[in-house]
Amino acid sequence: MERENTGQPLSTSWGGVAEGRGGVIVFGFHAVSDLVEKSGFLDGDKLIVARQASGDLMQRLLAKAQRAKVQVIRKNYGELNQIAGTKNHQGIILERAAALELKSFTKQDFVGAEGGLYLALDGVQDPQNLGAICRSALALGVQGIFLPQKDSAPAGATALKASAGTMVEMPLCFTGSIASLMQFIHDKNPDIAMIALDKSGELFAESDHDFAAGGYPTLLVVGSEQGLSRLALERATHRRRLRIGDKVESYNVSVATALALYCLTK
Repeated sequence: MERENTGQPLSTSWGGVAEGRGGVIVFGFHAVSDLVEKSGFLDGDKLIVARQASGDLMQRLLAKAQRAKVQVIRKNYGELNQIAGTKNHQGIILERAAALELKSFTKQDFVGAEGGLYLALDGVQDPQNLGAICRSALALGVQGIFLPQKDSAPAGATALKASAGTMVEMPLCFTGSIASLMQFIHDKNPDIAMIALDKSGELFAESDHDFAAGGYPTLLVVGSEQGLSRLALERATHRRRLRIGDKVESYNVSVATALALYCLTK
């Protein structure tokens, strides 16, 4: 699986993110504006803008920075190229001294919830998959995602870029192994449905919507392309699989997760 890339920054038409010293560098107009829209400006933020940058949207963002008393620094394009490590910065860079501020929740929050759909990712180590999953999960109403503290994709710059900035809106809970989390949930409330996405399960059906109608939260447990760990699979209360043609062995994990969430929420 691909690990976090802390060297060359990643960039797309959306923009990009790179690790900074103790924080992050966000570049590209949409990347910066999306992040500011979700988290606001934070203490220590610096906005580096090309001297030639103009336009109504840019001026609105600069006005917001001025109201937040954020330092705005004007530089030429060559200097921005050097800071971002790419020419694809669209004339704007946000230097955030603090590490990414992510929303969080606890295992106790989950077992005490009166409903809602949650995710647990077992062995998903590619940060781009994590980011894509966060984006789909937020779009489909997931309340939070459990991530194991070991053997999991880092919730850093690469995942944020892949999520198009939505990762800062998705509550995360870093826990021990997903199998131990499932045992904790069972011990606290054996009526909570824990659905393993696995080829050994039954196809998703319309009746699966009933999981969300019992007054308890529902947990969808998803593994890597290699599948769930043995204990996680054994501790699931239900197993479900996706329809797939004979010409393809499996879906990418982010695609499979999105499809499974859709089946549970449509």
